Amino acid sequence: MLTFVLIALVLHIVLVNLAIGLSVTIPILKRRGEVELSKSLMRFYASTYGLAGVFGTAFTVFLLAFYPSLIGFVGNIAFVPFAISILLIVLHFLSIVLYWYGWDKFTPETHFYVGMTMAVTAVLIPLGFRAVFGFLNTPLGLELQPKPHLDVLKALTNPTFLALYPKSILASLTLIFTVLSSLRREFAKLAMVTLALTCVAGMVYAETLIAIPYKFENAVRSPLFYAKMVVVALQFLALATFVRTGRGSILATVCAFMGVALGELLNAVSQYPYAIADVSALPKEMLGIVNLSAQNPLTSGLEAFTWAFLIPLLIASSILIYLISEPFRSSRTKS
Repeated sequence: MLTFVLIALVLHIVLVNLAIGLSVTIPILKRRGEVELSKSLMRFYASTYGLAGVFGTAFTVFLLAFYPSLIGFVGNIAFVPFAISILLIVLHFLSIVLYWYGWDKFTPETHFYVGMTMAVTAVLIPLGFRAVFGFLNTPLGLELQPKPHLDVLKALTNPTFLALYPKSILASLTLIFTVLSSLRREFAKLAMVTLALTCVAGMVYAETLIAIPYKFENAVRSPLFYAKMVVVALQFLALATFVRTGRGSILATVCAFMGVALGELLNAVSQYPYAIADVSALPKEMLGIVNLSAQNPLTSGLEAFTWAFLIPLLIASSILIYLISEPFRSSRTKS
């Protein structure tokens, strides 16, 4: 069961990271006069934006089907952060439509401001979701009277949220700069800077988790942790090699995607079987709700049905990304 949830979550997060990076980079590139590159990136982004939502929906549906009591609890408690992010998603989608269809119709200034709206909303969308992830680390802001609800202002002071959110944005920029390094060598230099900053933010986030011994100890003992360290080191070395010799961008790009996926997996599984890592902060009557291993397992038939849904989705998504990315493969070949 957890496999389905994690696959959908990781793919959603990877695509969201790519989307944030593209949203920030596209209007800046166009402003700098690199119109063809920015338009190619925008075409790719507009064509694949829905994929992140598809896997986000799959993640939610899997959770709802597998752990209904958990979704009911978290959805009710974290309604406000979710609502803020959903509103920003709507504004972001509107800005994507306006930016694409207004490419040759708006004045350069108007088009740039629409692009900045696209960038800002993309950066702010994770704010609400990462606030929820912070709550899943330790339920700061949870109030039980008169009924369970979330003190949103207190939740936003959660140390794990304050560390995780900037780390997420820096990781997004690192990913897109690494992906674009094969087209412009200057992006490799930017990627090295943001990768170093991401590592610093990661260490700050790890330090906040010391207050949650169960999750911290599981994280530092996990093979995923050491795999993540190796992948990050390889990414940095590949970027440095590319800056010097013009080789290594493919390895750096593969490592960039793997780094995002491994980081998300590590953050999720290090608190298993609990949905909320700091269970000491919860009343006893809620422990059954947040204990994922205590939920009723699916039958083998339903698990097979879920795989039958997920595999075609993965194949179709891979084909779409391959077809839409053809201009970038061609540009890399020419360069």
